[in-house]
Amino acid sequence: MALLRVPHGLMVILCAFLPFAFTAGIPHLFGQAETSHSGPTEVTDDLNENGLPTSDEEHFRQKRAYNYRYNSWYNNEWSMGGGLLVRREPPSNYLKKWITYEHNRYRRMVPATDMNMLYWSEELAASAQRHADTCDFRHSRGRVNVGENIWAAPYANYSDAISIWFNEVHNPWCGCNHAYKHCCGHYIQVVWAKTSLVGCGFARCRDVQGVWGRGHRNVFVCHYNPQGNTVYVTGNGQLYAVPAFKWATGDKKRCSECPTHAPACHQGLCYMPSEGTNNTTTTTTTTTNSHSNENNFGDY
Repeated sequence: MALLRVPHGLMVILCAFLPFAFTAGIPHLFGQAETSHSGPTEVTDDLNENGLPTSDEEHFRQKRAYNYRYNSWYNNEWSMGGGLLVRREPPSNYLKKWITYEHNRYRRMVPATDMNMLYWSEELAASAQRHADTCDFRHSRGRVNVGENIWAAPYANYSDAISIWFNEVHNPWCGCNHAYKHCCGHYIQVVWAKTSLVGCGFARCRDVQGVWGRGHRNVFVCHYNPQGNTVYVTGNGQLYAVPAFKWATGDKKRCSECPTHAPACHQGLCYMPSEGTNNTTTTTTTTTNSHSNENNFGDY
């Protein structure tokens, strides 16, 4: 056996550096959560001077239709996580309100003229739960106009998931400009102004596909409609990431550009005053008025 002598000064440097390199390179050993978003929605079109597509602009602004195209292979092979699923735990009624409130709390932090209040959707919750049940960190298939954020961790308390997603905007290495970038796609989806529906699911697993062997045993998935992170491919082949919201500056105050389907304003969020049913071209989504529920979560 050969021994290597290392000068004392160099040994001090190595001892100081190695712990940093170790923790930076292998964060999962220390119980950190990991996140994954569904990436950009690419649209090929020319843009006008306002950064909107030249074709059917009003339809683009109001588009809300969504559906899911799950084939039999997906249902049979993925629905139970290939034997990885331990137990599915859809959010309770209390957690549904809390998840909705947390999303709206972070959306309220953004000074926007057109920020919709989010409502809970049972349809989106069902699709999110289906994917959580697959115990897969990779993104689900067959989504149309549905955004997706995924959280996986060794621990089951997913109360930090939404804050982790939102806080991507504060990452100095990302330089997020409030439009799609891979390093802040979760944040963009959370604060996408046109999004008005959210539904989430949670599952406990033996392991998680896509992050094998990292100690992750829990998966939390949220689905959103309309989907955010829109990126246009212009006529000359350039990419244009659509801003997540419109800034409230000068004469343009918060809620000054609320859409017709959410004309009222509550603490900077556009909402529909009365409870009702939101209809899309593919499904009927029953929602609960978040404004009436938020007062119950003022201390959370």
